[in-house]
Amino acid sequence: MHDSHPLPGTDVLAAGLRVHVVRHGADTHNTGGLPIVLLHGLPTSSYLWHDVMRDLERQHPMVAPDLLGFGRSERPARRERYALEAQARLMLQVLDELAIPRAAIVGHGLGGTVAVHMTAIAPERVAGLVLVHSPLHPETWPTPPVLPLLIPGLRTAYVRAMQLFPSLAGRVVARSLRAEYEPAELHHYVNALLGTEGGRGLLDFVSAVDLDAAALAWQEVREIAPPTLVLWAEDNHLLSTTYGRRLALDVPGAAWVPIGGSGQLLPQDRPERVAEEIAGFVAELSPVEVRS
Repeated sequence: MHDSHPLPGTDVLAAGLRVHVVRHGADTHNTGGLPIVLLHGLPTSSYLWHDVMRDLERQHPMVAPDLLGFGRSERPARRERYALEAQARLMLQVLDELAIPRAAIVGHGLGGTVAVHMTAIAPERVAGLVLVHSPLHPETWPTPPVLPLLIPGLRTAYVRAMQLFPSLAGRVVARSLRAEYEPAELHHYVNALLGTEGGRGLLDFVSAVDLDAAALAWQEVREIAPPTLVLWAEDNHLLSTTYGRRLALDVPGAAWVPIGGSGQLLPQDRPERVAEEIAGFVAELSPVEVRS
C-alpha cells in the first residue's frame, strides 16, 4: 500500500501553522474560472476530493486543504485551534496566502460546517456554498461512530488499539462509513490517524466540535442567503435526506440534489456526479475578479 496523494500538494504557513494543501486545475488568469475550495470532513483528508478535482481540472483552479488534525497538516498542541470556527479562520488565512480573494466553498461533513463558519465570518469572500452531508445543529452530533472518542477513559484506549493494530483501524473506519473500500483506499485516511500525533489530533478535533456555535453561524448564513447547493446521498446512514432537505429549505433559493448509489463518502463514491453538480452550480456564479 502507498500513502502518496495522486495529486501534488504543498505546505502553506498560515497563522504560524502548517497546512497541507493540494492545488489542481486550470489557471484563473487563463480561463477566468472561479476558484473552488474543497473541505473534507471526519475521518478523511484532501484525498477525498482527488477524483472530483480531476473531473473539474479543465474549468477551475481548485484548492483542497487538510484540516488541522488530518492528512499532512499540523497537529497543534492547543486544543482550541481545532475548533471548527478557528479552522474556518485559518482556512481564510490560507486563501490569503494563496492570493485567492473569493471562491466557491464546498464542504463534506464537518468540512461543510467549517465552510458555513467561513461564510458567516467573511461572506464577501464566498461566491457560493456547497454542503455535502454537513451537520449544523446540536442534535446531529455526535454520530454513533464518534461516541467512543468522547468517553473519558475509553477514548485513549480506543485510539491506542487502532495504533497497535492498523488493520483494526481500517475495519473501524470502514464500519463507521458502512462501506466496502479497498485497503489501499482506506490507507489514505487511516495512516494519517495512526501514531501518537495522529491519535492526539483525532481526539482533539473530535473534542473541539461545537455545533451550538455552528447553529449560530448557520443562522447568519441563512440571513445572508448566499447561492447554495445541498448534495446528499440517499443512502447516507449518519444524516438522513430529510435533514439534508431541511438545510436546503433553510436558505432562500438553495438547490437540493439527492444522489443515489452512494453512502457517506459521496465525493469518493460518485465523483463524476458530484463534479457535474458542482460545475453546473459554479457556472451560475459571478466570475472571479482577475487581478492584473
